[in-house]
Amino acid sequence: MHTTVTPTAPFQGFRHRQSSDVEEHARQLSGWQCRYDQVTPGRFAGSVTELHLEGIQLARDQANQAIVKNGNAWPNAITFSLPLETRDPGFHCDGHAVSGPCLLTAHSDRLPEVRAPAYLDLLRVTIDESLLEEVQGHQQRSLNLPAVAHCYRLGSHSERDELIPLARSLMQGDSPRSQALLTHAAIRSGFRDMVLMHLLDLIDNERITLLAPHARKRIVDRACDYALAHRDAPPSIVDLCNQVGASRRKLQYCFQETLGINPVAYLRTLRLNGVHRDLLQADKNVQDTASHWGFWHLSRFAADYRQLFGEHPSETLQRAKRDFAEYG
Repeated sequence: MHTTVTPTAPFQGFRHRQSSDVEEHARQLSGWQCRYDQVTPGRFAGSVTELHLEGIQLARDQANQAIVKNGNAWPNAITFSLPLETRDPGFHCDGHAVSGPCLLTAHSDRLPEVRAPAYLDLLRVTIDESLLEEVQGHQQRSLNLPAVAHCYRLGSHSERDELIPLARSLMQGDSPRSQALLTHAAIRSGFRDMVLMHLLDLIDNERITLLAPHARKRIVDRACDYALAHRDAPPSIVDLCNQVGASRRKLQYCFQETLGINPVAYLRTLRLNGVHRDLLQADKNVQDTASHWGFWHLSRFAADYRQLFGEHPSETLQRAKRDFAEYG
């Protein structure tokens, strides 16, 4: 049974730093060696919000001036760079103009020179290559990234549309709410695995092989059995994919064809039931309980909870308190 403990100390893997000079800004990203040249006139203002999650470094890099960026990350890592927002939709990579939604990937020791436009809000994710290979190995896939920097052009309806609000919600600089959410292990684990899955999906060119109904059902049954055996701590989508040896795309295809839902929604339902059970204890706090079960978007959580149980989470808690007062 889960117990809810109100966090008392900030998560040590989260850091936010502001800079007023481009040279200072170049030193903000830990584990990197960077050289930045400011190319537009005016006073510099920038910030780096950094989050470390077991083999993954996420950095939200914001600056008000255009910068030419050179540098390297730590050895044996892969970098993914995804613009969250920019006033100028284009940038230059190794002398080539790039426009439109894109994801730039590169090996840590072969990073290209990039000219980033002013007011770029960039999410940079750096992952140990061994971690990517391990995940792909569990899912019976291989990591086939180009040897040189590569720009993946993204469609308008892709995993990017889920990843961007996800990153914004949990990496809001010195926001007390962001820091409070990240003290919960379930939030950190869920965020880490969703980032990992979204990035792998963005670079994945897998063609789903159509399976016979009995083969799809066998995969779904294995996934459901595993999830239900761990209902007090539901697995993440990465755990589930690793357990059944399938990519998220393949697992989603099997779930959709067999049950009419996707595996993320299935796991969300298990976690919502966990919140429901905890609130019925009558001594819980809705926000802390939701965070403990990995829900960071409270309004979306409340809507999903109400849709599933027919009442707001606060109503479940109040009902439990009335029952406790009446019956003890």
